[in-house]
Amino acid sequence: MRIPLDGLSHTALYTAWVRHREAAGADPLFTDPLADFLVAAAGDHPALAAFIAQMQDTSSGFPSYHVVRTRYFDDRIRYALDNGVRQVVALAAGVDGRTTRLPCPRDTRWFELDLPAMIEFKTALVEQSGLTPTCGRIGVAADLRTDWPTALLAAGFDPRRPTAWLVEGVLMYLTPDEGDALLDAVTALSAPGSHLLLEHLQVSMLGDRGTRVRGGLGKHGVVFAAARDDLEDWLGASGWRAAVHAGVDPAIGHGRTVAPVPAAWLAAATRAT
Repeated sequence: MRIPLDGLSHTALYTAWVRHREAAGADPLFTDPLADFLVAAAGDHPALAAFIAQMQDTSSGFPSYHVVRTRYFDDRIRYALDNGVRQVVALAAGVDGRTTRLPCPRDTRWFELDLPAMIEFKTALVEQSGLTPTCGRIGVAADLRTDWPTALLAAGFDPRRPTAWLVEGVLMYLTPDEGDALLDAVTALSAPGSHLLLEHLQVSMLGDRGTRVRGGLGKHGVVFAAARDDLEDWLGASGWRAAVHAGVDPAIGHGRTVAPVPAAWLAAATRAT
């Protein structure tokens, strides 16, 4: 496999490493066989190993936060599926292993959008892992800064059906205008009863609080482009009813302590019927 090693691909691979590490520990909040396979396949890849070491040094809060974030979205995707949703769309899906580990009803279709190189890599990864997807996984090569809805519709997405949208690790890398355009596109494609699950950066991370993290990521070409503290109002203006939690909120931590940096919001919203 040719591992994509541009800046944002680095973050996807790092997240897989965190999930692998969590699954290997005592009393894990989840397991992730695809992440396990990826870490074993990556071996001692120098560039990936250097990035992981840099991330660990930059902020000790990253692993604990990513673990809680993963479980938060796991639970809310399963809630949507348990309540009749049979269509999931993950934007900038990276190497997310949920299509091989979350139990899905038999007729579930799961669309994963990402850049062409990552979609090619992810497809090869799933095939070589020998894992059987728990749903109908459909890879869609698209850039979220362009006309990605056309590619999604061409892949068989049905906007008449309720959808669970997963926007994890995405919005902080888009400009505010690009984030607004993404929300508009998601809303236009969402039937009543849809769910929108997303993460965004807290505004404090663009100031002094986030200096060290931004510097570490910048060495790998990863730049925060946006943050906001008004997710409930932002989503509400587009017809979404949202519940928003800080990443450090004990109510979503399952007993884990999350460091205050990186500071992020996690939101689960539903489209009014």
